[in-house]
Amino acid sequence: MSRNVLDSDGCGDGEGGRGNYKDIYELLEELCKSLAGPTENHREILRHVTQYISNCPTSLGSTLPYDETSILTKITHHLDATAARSATSTVNPSESQFCLTRVDSESFIGESSGILQNSALFLKFHEQLKASLPDEHKRTALLTFLYYMADSKYSNENGHNIGSVNNHRSHSMASANSALQSIRTHLLHKSAAQNLSKNSTPSTSNKAANTNVLNRQNFMDGGNKSIPTNSNTFNRVCTENDSAGGSVSSGQGSHFLSLRADNGKSLEVQQNINDDIVQNIIYVFTGIQGKYLKKDLISGRFKLDTKAKALNVVQAGMLLRLSELGYYHDLVQSYTDTKSGLCPLGLMGQGFVSALKNELTRYYGMVATLQEQLNRQREYEHNTIIKGNSILPIRHERLTLMKILVWSVDSLKRLQWLATIAEACREKKGGALASTVHAFLNNGNPMVKSLVRELLLAVCGPLYQMLSHWLLEGEINDAHGEFFIECLADIGPDRLWHDKYRLRSSMLPNFVSTEMAHKILVTGKSINFLCEVCEDKRPVQGRDELRQCIEENAEQIFAQVADTKLHSTIDTIYLNTSKRVLDIVMGPHKLLEHLQAMRRYLLLGQGDFIGILMENLKCELDKPAKELYSYDLSSIMDAAIRSTNAQYDDPEILNHLDVRLLTPCDGDIGWDILSLQYTVRGPLATMLEPCMGIYQMLFKPLWRMRHMEFVLSSKIWKDQKCNAKPLRSMGIELNQVLYRLHLLTSEMIHFIHQMQYYILFEVIECSWAELQDRVQQAKALDDILDAHDDFLNAIKCGAFLDSSSGQLCQNMENVYDGIIRLELWQDKFYEICFQELSARKEFEQRILTSEVAGEFGVTAESQLERDQDRKIFDQLIGSYHKSLDNICADYEKGVRCFLLALNSHNDHNLQLFGIRLDFNEYYKKRDQRLCVPLTFEHMRMSIMFNGNKSLAGSRYSTVN
Repeated sequence: MSRNVLDSDGCGDGEGGRGNYKDIYELLEELCKSLAGPTENHREILRHVTQYISNCPTSLGSTLPYDETSILTKITHHLDATAARSATSTVNPSESQFCLTRVDSESFIGESSGILQNSALFLKFHEQLKASLPDEHKRTALLTFLYYMADSKYSNENGHNIGSVNNHRSHSMASANSALQSIRTHLLHKSAAQNLSKNSTPSTSNKAANTNVLNRQNFMDGGNKSIPTNSNTFNRVCTENDSAGGSVSSGQGSHFLSLRADNGKSLEVQQNINDDIVQNIIYVFTGIQGKYLKKDLISGRFKLDTKAKALNVVQAGMLLRLSELGYYHDLVQSYTDTKSGLCPLGLMGQGFVSALKNELTRYYGMVATLQEQLNRQREYEHNTIIKGNSILPIRHERLTLMKILVWSVDSLKRLQWLATIAEACREKKGGALASTVHAFLNNGNPMVKSLVRELLLAVCGPLYQMLSHWLLEGEINDAHGEFFIECLADIGPDRLWHDKYRLRSSMLPNFVSTEMAHKILVTGKSINFLCEVCEDKRPVQGRDELRQCIEENAEQIFAQVADTKLHSTIDTIYLNTSKRVLDIVMGPHKLLEHLQAMRRYLLLGQGDFIGILMENLKCELDKPAKELYSYDLSSIMDAAIRSTNAQYDDPEILNHLDVRLLTPCDGDIGWDILSLQYTVRGPLATMLEPCMGIYQMLFKPLWRMRHMEFVLSSKIWKDQKCNAKPLRSMGIELNQVLYRLHLLTSEMIHFIHQMQYYILFEVIECSWAELQDRVQQAKALDDILDAHDDFLNAIKCGAFLDSSSGQLCQNMENVYDGIIRLELWQDKFYEICFQELSARKEFEQRILTSEVAGEFGVTAESQLERDQDRKIFDQLIGSYHKSLDNICADYEKGVRCFLLALNSHNDHNLQLFGIRLDFNEYYKKRDQRLCVPLTFEHMRMSIMFNGNKSLAGSRYSTVN
């Protein structure tokens, strides 16, 4: 029946199936004989064993976390460990309660030499098992069954002393919880009952039965040679125990050994489970899911596998804590994959990725160290079992979850910070990437500071190279747009200094100040300016020191205070290059002389030249604009230069001056389109070309102001003085009109003279003096250019051309229109006056001629005609008087509005200028708005009368 049971679970049918299990059946039969003793009931035991194996191999394999190799190693180790403990208990008086004689000791040594053969015998059995049972799963189940059967606590309970056996069984059953131990207990109970029925009284057969018990214990604990079976030794032990008169039999020593074996087995099982868990957590450290932890596809974190039943609460908690390391490893690794789209961009991004990979390599070293220690631990235990050295106590430090948790604390913190930094640097590049990493440097944790510094050095590696090329060669090697200085390739050398190179603020690292970035920009720009524009390719002084400093002290650029050697070296080369550029433009190219020439000719500082030029160009400029030609005007300008002190200027400077005619509009005359042009060439064009438009913008209002002054002084006032004597005979008719005309002319001349004095002297000359002082103190070309820009801006503000002076400019144009209207009115007025004067002189001449001829005067018709013409003239004078009053009213209104705008302006200089224009409070008495002090109420009232809403908003915001 037993064979049929085995065949039912076998791999074949009939005789073939029984043939495959022949060796297994024989081995199990020998095992059952050892369990049953010399009685004949081993068949019944064999039937129960084979039935259990047939029914339970799958469940055994599924409920135990062992594979075939692991259970093979455990059984081998258990055999040697059991033999070692048995030998130790034999020679230890405190455990076995007797001492071996010299002969017994020699016998024990001879028999203990067979302990080393236990492992070899079992391995031989395993080879036979593999040949008979090809299914690895069933072999594992059978080996697991044998392993638990060998770990018995009942091998000393089969005897005739039923009371002692039952007491000992009740004590051992308290710790037996597995199904395999229950089966074995059932088998042993049945065998003991049969022995009791046949041997109701104690006899000498008890000793034989006790010998069988020892032999079965020996078989179950690792072989029949692990306990000495010499009859002399055993009889002496039994005799001593019987003579003691106590109830303790020889099974007590075996029971003590059985308890130790059971504890060793439990420890070994726990250690193997621990090794399996440790191996799984090492896999998780590299992002590989294992038996106990599975990866969540959504969050990427690891979670416990629901099928893992062998974990307790403590192990589960530690696994989840340690799995965080695998999660952050995967997270950091994702930022190093260029295909993921998460890693930074550009060369500096590649440096950051390289630093992350170096950190991961260091982390892999830690994981490899753990794996190596685990492998050595397993190899040590395996070698100890194979060599049979388990007789001696094993003292080996094991790798546990707690140790890994302690060792992984630093790695977890580093990976967490790496993941945080990498997330912040996602899809960034260049200076923005460096700024993001540098922001983490302000951390109090030394480990974080060290980590961030390492990352910064890796990220800024390409930045150092680009910085070196720019400061030493003036070149930008920036294929990915990461450098904080950019070059606009489509801009030519004529705009090199101002527009070709500029700072890229989005790529400026936060550890590089704006001042330092400007110095770096100017240094490289100066080198390009010297090489491309000035054709000076000599090396700049201090470049070798800068190269060495960048190579040796690169990380000093991260310093919060710019007092390091690197900063001082950059300052030095900046000053050297700037001084060299300054010497070239101020020396051979005469920058200051050209600036002074533009002030004198374009800003009308050369007064005698401007006066002669206007006088010579008057006839031409009075023509319509479309009838003028620039070459005619150029010849007149050359004549004006030869007639004034301008002829003593440097001819090279005068060669840059020329006449330019603007595009005319309908109704324009020559005064409206004329402009002087100053052409700069070479390096000066690179520096001053952006400013030439401002000079042209300033020339137009200044030229118009000088034109108004020329009209008033050289035409209106001059005509009045020249025509006063010829028209003296008509004084009765013209006195009122001429008086009003002279007053208005004086007002206009006063206004224009004050305007000229304010703009030409207080604004231009004072700003020029300040520019000269700053030029003398300049250490770099940019200092001169900045001073020049401030000079032009001051003139724009003083000439009412800035954005806040729109109302002033409009009011001033209204004043200029009044002057032009007065000029036209005066020309027509003097024209009719001289016509009337000519008619009167002709009529008087006719009377004299008639008297000489004796015709006695003129006829009544002629006198009546003359009287009619005088009446018409008187009417014209009246109308012209009214038109002059209108011109006066419009002019005064324009002046009052101009004064009101000046007094309401935020600039105190303009307020004082308004007071000087109305020094006698003539206009103040005629406008109540000018009588109110300069307060918000005054501004509000002036706005109300002007109706200028835009001015209201600006003034209100200014006062508030």
